[in-house]
Amino acid sequence: MIAFIDMFFRKLSIFLIKVYQKTLSPDKWILSWWLKGRVCMHEPHCSQYAILCLKRYNIFTSRRKIMERISKCTWGFGKTYDPAHYRVVFMSGAPIGVPFLESLNKDPRYDVVGVVTMPDQPSGRWMKVKPNIIKKTALTMLDEHDIKTPRSLRLESKKYGKEAQETYQRLQELQPDFIVVIAYGNLVRQHILDIPTFAPINVHGSILPEYRGASPLQSVFLDKRKETWLTIMKMDATLDTGDMIDFHTIPLPFERTVRHLIDEIMKSWPTFLNNTLEAYAHNRLVDKPQDDSKATLCSKITKEDGAIDPLTDSLEDIYAKYRAYALRPKTHFVALQWRKNENKNMIIDTLTIDETLFQEHKTKGLLLDKKGTVNPCIQTLKVKPEGKSATSRASFCNGYIA
Repeated sequence: MIAFIDMFFRKLSIFLIKVYQKTLSPDKWILSWWLKGRVCMHEPHCSQYAILCLKRYNIFTSRRKIMERISKCTWGFGKTYDPAHYRVVFMSGAPIGVPFLESLNKDPRYDVVGVVTMPDQPSGRWMKVKPNIIKKTALTMLDEHDIKTPRSLRLESKKYGKEAQETYQRLQELQPDFIVVIAYGNLVRQHILDIPTFAPINVHGSILPEYRGASPLQSVFLDKRKETWLTIMKMDATLDTGDMIDFHTIPLPFERTVRHLIDEIMKSWPTFLNNTLEAYAHNRLVDKPQDDSKATLCSKITKEDGAIDPLTDSLEDIYAKYRAYALRPKTHFVALQWRKNENKNMIIDTLTIDETLFQEHKTKGLLLDKKGTVNPCIQTLKVKPEGKSATSRASFCNGYIA
């Protein structure tokens, strides 16, 4: 019943606006020959904008958007582009991008008109070529023609230049208002960044200019920060140096790891991004240049970064690595399997710590001593040989020597 009433009033409103356009609109007056195209400085003009809103949104949202537009309407010779909704091309190559893509697609303020992601890769036991999670999600929204998986975006590439050119041409044809980039995986070239009407937008996992680069989410744990920030920025062709648009802080409680941080980002940030895009398009947010003198860089994570020595590294540093590398490459160390007299790579599968006791023991405490006794602040410690199931601390001490 509510939906019927909403539809009735929207259709009635559209009818009345069309009557106004044909009768009372100023460009229908005796001076219409001079007023034509000058009545409203916006594109589309206000009455047409109102019709588009009423077709797309419910009556209450439409009324709010129409009144906001009318309050800014003036006569003028120039035109200001202010659409009723925004066209978005989405670029991502990682699972963290899925909720952002889904949120944009469900939000009536946006039309996802194209997706660019990584090429299909072989995976699984039989190494069958499968699309990544972004492409799988995009296929439920778009025709495959509008989903591009170029191996390079460099137009001058001798090997992949044709793919890059096809992607560039298609994105131009789509005429996006925004290009949104989240963990794409390749450097986005300037000719792509120049396409959108408003801006190419990137969601970066730190407060810039700190932690520019490939591993900002992990780096805040390594530096033992108690909170982190995410930055929505206007992209440029160099690495994470574009102007900042908006920020959001996320606390990092003692027991949280990068896994929890990513879950929080995927849960709460898509709506924040959507609201930021609209605010930026309406000039309620402005670009803020980064202070390059304060910039720090974080590099791509390797397996070796997760290596520790449980008998010499402080528990504080080990726990920082455990939190940072909870997803990959995991925190690991080499132990001697004494029965077979061979070294095995051991992964710390679970490490939980009493925070109060940790503050007392962290500076001089170790994870284990040579007898296998754990630090008194450790509540749970499970390790496992790489590729096998986790084992208890007692089983580890019986079979291995750290």
